[in-house]
Amino acid sequence: MTFKTRFPAIVAASTLTLALLVVVLLTPEEPQPEKDDEHFPVVSVLEVERSAVTPGLTVQASTQARWPIELKATSRARVDYLDVEMEPGQLVQKGKVLAQLDTHLLEAQLYDAQSTLKQAELNLQRHLHEQSVAKTMRTAVNSSAFATMEPHIAAARAELKRAQQSLYSAQRLLDDAVIVAPYDGLITQRLVSPGEWVEAGQALFELVASDSLDVHVPLSQRDWNRVLDSLEDGRITVRGYTGGTWPASVRYLSPLINETTRQRTLVLSIPDPYRQVVQLRPNQQVTVRFELKAEDGLYELPLSAVDPDGAIWIVTEKQTLRRVTVTTVEVRADTMIVSLNEALPNAFQLVRYTLPSMVAGKRVEPHSETVQIADKLEAL
Repeated sequence: MTFKTRFPAIVAASTLTLALLVVVLLTPEEPQPEKDDEHFPVVSVLEVERSAVTPGLTVQASTQARWPIELKATSRARVDYLDVEMEPGQLVQKGKVLAQLDTHLLEAQLYDAQSTLKQAELNLQRHLHEQSVAKTMRTAVNSSAFATMEPHIAAARAELKRAQQSLYSAQRLLDDAVIVAPYDGLITQRLVSPGEWVEAGQALFELVASDSLDVHVPLSQRDWNRVLDSLEDGRITVRGYTGGTWPASVRYLSPLINETTRQRTLVLSIPDPYRQVVQLRPNQQVTVRFELKAEDGLYELPLSAVDPDGAIWIVTEKQTLRRVTVTTVEVRADTMIVSLNEALPNAFQLVRYTLPSMVAGKRVEPHSETVQIADKLEAL
């Protein structure tokens, strides 16, 4: 092949090579990306300071009626009168007539007892008269006790005492036919209807005292030691399920220990529980709060800041995580009172939300609660 025949191919190859060289030379050099600043996980923190906190102890308890009693019929009779307004839940005053039994048979028994008493008195007087006559007719040396009517008089005196007691019993049965409230109370049940025949010993009403209500609080020995200095009036509050609160005072501490729970029962007293707008009733579950003495060195922390193992996470001055164990003093609705098991400055940054991925010594970026923070699921 001659040069003339290869010349077009050489020119084409040279042109292509020159074009590629021009493209390479004219293409601007891409700038090297600058290295981004290192980002650390974001955590939400709170500024916490040590202060004097008044802790409390909240325990579950139950209410029990004071002086529960059953008013019963003392004899078999028909209900002659019944106050129809005396329904369960009604407050009654001491001496209030609740019902009355038919008294015809009881009155007959009373008259019979009175007759027996008069006859016993007459017999005693007759024997005393006969004794005086016998003593005037016989000398004291030759007279026996029987001759001087001593056994007769002793029997007559005993019969008189029996007749007096029978009259007293008949009078009591007649008086007890009128059913009255033995003290200021609250009717919890009415177990009789008008005109009903009742038997002796049958319950007619159930009544509890209205001046106070008992609250039975089970306490362990540890809790008892904590509240021992907080049993003054005004430092114990009872809260019912309706939201009402009542001040309470100590009535007594049971000397018995529950064999199963090893707890003792502290019995509190609430005055006039049935005369308030929000009433507290027997056999209800309540919460009792004891205001303990103020202590220094305690912290009130949000519940989310304490992990299940009883520890908190703080951010150090070097912005690294540090784990600190705590002792729980009281758990409240949204916060808890704790004491630290390690020495820390008076003020420190507390991690608001604890996560399982947290590692001691890890570098973080703290964000205060006052500014918008990342979602806690994306924080670490």
